[in-house]
Amino acid sequence: MANKINYAILLLVFPLVLGCSLSRKMQRGSVEPENFTEKVSFTTTKGIILVPAEFEGTVKNYLFDSGSQLTSIQRTQTKGRRVTVRGASNRTIQSGTEVLKSFKIGDVDFRNTFATNEDYVGLKEQIPNFGGILGRPIIDRTNWLIDMPKREFVISSEIFPDEGFTEIPLEQGSSGADYTRIELDGKVHKAIVDLGSVAMLNVPIDSPLASELLKTYDFEDRPRERYTIGGLRSIIEKVAVLPELRIGDLIFKNVEVSLNQSSQVRVGMNLFHNAIININSAQNSISIKFASEVN
Repeated sequence: MANKINYAILLLVFPLVLGCSLSRKMQRGSVEPENFTEKVSFTTTKGIILVPAEFEGTVKNYLFDSGSQLTSIQRTQTKGRRVTVRGASNRTIQSGTEVLKSFKIGDVDFRNTFATNEDYVGLKEQIPNFGGILGRPIIDRTNWLIDMPKREFVISSEIFPDEGFTEIPLEQGSSGADYTRIELDGKVHKAIVDLGSVAMLNVPIDSPLASELLKTYDFEDRPRERYTIGGLRSIIEKVAVLPELRIGDLIFKNVEVSLNQSSQVRVGMNLFHNAIININSAQNSISIKFASEVN
């Protein structure tokens, strides 16, 4: 069982959508100081970034999740008004809510951020010093330059230069999630860009794209446990390796695709495991430079 639980972290999916009545609360907050640049070293868990951040006087590890419209705090007992949160697998739970008066990454203080809270049983045991999920309400308040091979990132109020980077074409959905267009076998499909998922490419098993892939490629069944909203679940997914995937001018070779119960097609962090990721939050853009291209 221990091996299965460790493997459960390989396809983490976190809260995506709250009721629209709380959308204004999610946009509240500020950053101090107004002008800043901060370099931070990080660790990963199965390819997902763990951001060290200080909350309530204690530094803990927070999972970086650009696919989550919420920041969420690990609490054994929930507090505040209860809201329904839906995850990427379409399961829902009741979470507490609160306002984070101070949430610090290095010396940069993200103040008065709306967040949810819950007890992440099944996940908190797997991540040392687990503090919660770092979602878009904080991610979108700064620009990020993430060097995956070096395991360090820089956050800044200034936009990072994009020379040598290739932009991922993005469009924003009604929920605030970022979508792009992926090309497989000459056909274009819409996919969410979710840097909180370690899947290279994840496809809902009941989607038209999954049907096309099953007809074209040889898939194997892979049993595992997956953490999503509501806790651990034992599932059997289908996996294969695609020879090529294109996103705009970017070409990826030997991409693993997984088919399981999920809400939408998504590309995840493991697609960019050897890249430098430039997130320009002010202009809502993401660009990539592969480590092999860096002098």
